[in-house]
Amino acid sequence: MPAAEANTETLTGILEHITYQSPEGGFLVGRLQPEQLRHPVTIRGTMFNVHEGQSLKLWGRWEEHRDYGLQFNVKDFLVVEPTSLEGMRRYLASGVIPGIGPKTAERIVKIFGEDTFDIIDQEPEKLLEVPKFPRKALEGLRESWAAHKALREVMTFLHGHGITPVFSERIIQAYGFAAIEVIKENPYRLAMDVQGIGFRTADAIAQRMGLPQDAPQRAEAGLLYVMDEMALQGHTGYPQEALVEQAATMLDLARDTVQGAAETLLRDGLLRRFDDVPDAPPFLLRPRYDKAEAAIAGHLGRIATGGVFSRIDDLEARLSAMETAAGLYLAEEQREAVRSALAEKMLIITGGPGTGKTTILQFILGLVAGTVPNVALAAPTGKAARRLTETTGREASTIHRLLEAGKGGFQRDATRQLEVELLIVDESSMIDTLLLAALLDAVPSHARVVLVGDVDQLPSVGPGMVLQDLIDCGALPVVRLERIFRQSERSRITENAHAIRLGRSPDLGRPEGDDLADFYFMRESVPERIVEKLLTMVTERIPERFGLNPRVDVQVLTPMHKGATGAQNLNRVLQAALNPQGREIRGSGGDGAPRFRVGDRVMQIRNDYEKGVFNGDVGEIADWDETGALVRVAFDDRDVTYGTRELDQLNLAYAITVHKAQGSEFPAVLIPVTTQHAIMLQRNLLYTAITRGRRLVVMLGTERAVAMAVNNARPVVRHTRLRQRLQQALGAAAAEPAPEGARPA
Repeated sequence: MPAAEANTETLTGILEHITYQSPEGGFLVGRLQPEQLRHPVTIRGTMFNVHEGQSLKLWGRWEEHRDYGLQFNVKDFLVVEPTSLEGMRRYLASGVIPGIGPKTAERIVKIFGEDTFDIIDQEPEKLLEVPKFPRKALEGLRESWAAHKALREVMTFLHGHGITPVFSERIIQAYGFAAIEVIKENPYRLAMDVQGIGFRTADAIAQRMGLPQDAPQRAEAGLLYVMDEMALQGHTGYPQEALVEQAATMLDLARDTVQGAAETLLRDGLLRRFDDVPDAPPFLLRPRYDKAEAAIAGHLGRIATGGVFSRIDDLEARLSAMETAAGLYLAEEQREAVRSALAEKMLIITGGPGTGKTTILQFILGLVAGTVPNVALAAPTGKAARRLTETTGREASTIHRLLEAGKGGFQRDATRQLEVELLIVDESSMIDTLLLAALLDAVPSHARVVLVGDVDQLPSVGPGMVLQDLIDCGALPVVRLERIFRQSERSRITENAHAIRLGRSPDLGRPEGDDLADFYFMRESVPERIVEKLLTMVTERIPERFGLNPRVDVQVLTPMHKGATGAQNLNRVLQAALNPQGREIRGSGGDGAPRFRVGDRVMQIRNDYEKGVFNGDVGEIADWDETGALVRVAFDDRDVTYGTRELDQLNLAYAITVHKAQGSEFPAVLIPVTTQHAIMLQRNLLYTAITRGRRLVVMLGTERAVAMAVNNARPVVRHTRLRQRLQQALGAAAAEPAPEGARPA
């Protein structure tokens, strides 16, 4: 609890005046008359559902504001019942009870004295004895008093269990005044119903309440927690026996208890079982992933059997004419990709950097111009979509924008499909199971779909390994591009990326000659020195030698979050170096994270459909309205406003993990590679990191660490059932007739 924290002080007093109160964020600035002091003091912090005249107990710290002087910065608060007659009078006069103003409040307290609140609580009809007390106000007083009393009781209960004001408000929004009963009956509901409260927090509350360790509620919630942890690791589900074993170990429960919890969750529909694979163990999934995998297989079967509205005649002749006009002649594998994109309903094109994916897309778009009227280009992230626009000359959007994401989810779906006859999606390795299901739901049966990506990169951040499963199912046409074309052969980035992909050591030697190369390796084994050299590279050497802006053009990519060369520490160091004068945003940071500053580069870390920003979007903190506790972040296409309490959706992004960099390219990339990261050093991770750099890649570390990554080609194991579902659905789909209403080519 905040009161137990070091350097935390406690104030109890009457809230005399509210200077400012944010209706969105709950941020408040006001004047409190403490019991301990003779003069009122300024208080500021997140305090929701408080009113002038209320008695508050506050935990926090004294801080000197640069403009407003000494203030009490509130970390936690509790509404308490006033004990003094003056406190009672002020509370009743504050307007919290409809129909009672200052004069009536004074008369009530004068008659009933210290028994005032007992009278209102237990015998409110006695208030009619007060001169000029309006009879019509009695019923409203009963309801209002009961509501305020219930709120105070809920807040006191939650505070007593160590729940912060922010989560207390979310709990009250979820359960209302029934929160105490709900939590007492099953505290693990908090983990399922309240954003930000996980199983471990709910488990700690349950233990404080004395719930037995082997309670069925704990086993069920714990099993769902393990399932969600598996999803964070990329699995859409997990073999039942292995899942039960893991959950039993984590929860310190008997295996039979967890098995019983699994059966209960299956009966209640909170888990689903997939056991359609011969000789494979039963597989458990959360319903949303079971539904998404089944939907992907079903939609691909639907699209595969659908006709097309537009046909490309004389394809070979037109293709040859385009080559002649462009003075660019395709390799046979590129011609195959172009032919297949126009002949097949569904095509996957996969290949690394420099293998001609962009050239193929340009030819496809040129061939369909004037023939296929509705063409859409999309990519998973804003940066990938902008790059697609730049390379093709055609407008591209993010998948979320294409599907018209908004409050309540996607507006484009099976009931309002896209008006598109050809859909091209780039950076498809980034697409996770839920997003592909939503995308295909909105694709009409007559459309052609081309997925372009690099299957050798890391799989998506979200659950699933969609591109790999689509390729491995063997039921969809795939073109694999292997040849590196001449314009890319001079690039050490491309050369080293393909060497790593093929399991060969990259060239870590110094570039020959004085010309600026695009790939450098700096040897250093001590992590702290790597950080020092990296900082010098970002702030001095790269700007001076390459003319790049360190705040905009240079991105640090690291395999891990923690450690000296992890994202957390590097963000602290880089923030101090690149944005030392930015105004610190009060109320941000915590748990060891630095406070945000105006001017910081930040990344959205989860989808927010209401705001229209999505996991992986990068922006800059443009402004902070200190009075309103509102933070404005400038993303590439628009500005988004956050309340201070919503800043947990953002992370500093001077340094990000390689996983978070998927789909993005940066002018310059710096990559620390040390044996500290041994657990994460994998071939596809290093390959992905290097291919994020457009003009410059600098690796800092040791040859041993690089070799560990190159030699670690263990396949990424993500448990899904998409491949098997695709084989079942697409095998059956081939024998089905085209749906009515489709015009075959």
